[in-house]
Amino acid sequence: MRSRSEREGGLCMQEIDVMGIKTVITGASGVIGIAFAEAFLEHGAYVANWDLQESDPAKRLAQRFPQRYLFCETDVCREDSIEKAARETAAQFGGIDALCNIAGIIAKQQIGELETDTLDRLYKVNVRGLMLVTKRLVPMLKKSGRGRIINMSSIQAAVGMETYSPYTFTKAAVSGVTRVWALELAPYGVTVNAICPGWAKTAMADRMVERLGDLHGISTEEARELILSYVPQRRFIDPQEIAFTGLFLASSAAGAISANEIFVDAGMSHCAKPGLNLPVPETDDHRGRKP
Repeated sequence: MRSRSEREGGLCMQEIDVMGIKTVITGASGVIGIAFAEAFLEHGAYVANWDLQESDPAKRLAQRFPQRYLFCETDVCREDSIEKAARETAAQFGGIDALCNIAGIIAKQQIGELETDTLDRLYKVNVRGLMLVTKRLVPMLKKSGRGRIINMSSIQAAVGMETYSPYTFTKAAVSGVTRVWALELAPYGVTVNAICPGWAKTAMADRMVERLGDLHGISTEEARELILSYVPQRRFIDPQEIAFTGLFLASSAAGAISANEIFVDAGMSHCAKPGLNLPVPETDDHRGRKP
């Protein structure tokens, strides 16, 4: 007798398949966004890169996949910009099946020194922008019949780190709305999940290591080892590992996964030790440029 999975098309044996799905990726000119765009394109998806500017790596994707890649200059903080990008994408692709909300910024300030401009900037991009983009694209995702929303949260939505309260506030909000949207959109076949990365291999991480070394008067290698002592696997996360998680969540194989936070952090979120005050640049932008 065949198993249920075999009767229903062998779901357990199928590959992660996103062939032909039409995807909007905000912030796809930054390191993690580029990893997402490349992974989706290489697996046959269509990708619209909504970002402030098109980075050189993004331009190379346009050359490799001219028929399935679209760049839309987009400021996620402005509804008119979002509307223009949505119209361009709909005209080019005919609809949307998946939305990856990657655009975001990070800032580091203690609560007693918090500047309202910093808080407002984080909120506008990380929370308000994410919600405005999703609001605009939800009608198309409902029509898809198998819509996917993948939000970029952070381990800091679950693990407290000193001096990161404004950033943590925004990422906790992202994780929270992920659960709410999953309930609201379930009747339409739309799944909603959040990815919570740990420390990824990015230029920001390299600068963080250098500044930590300067702060403590130690070498770059010693600073790196100090940071990684807080990570059970003793390594930074490859952006492609984060992107592959998104690829899986966008596939039909993940149709039963919704309202979840997926931690891609080498174990850090559940084994973090207190007391590491990491010096990062005052702000860093996942959208492909410095603010």
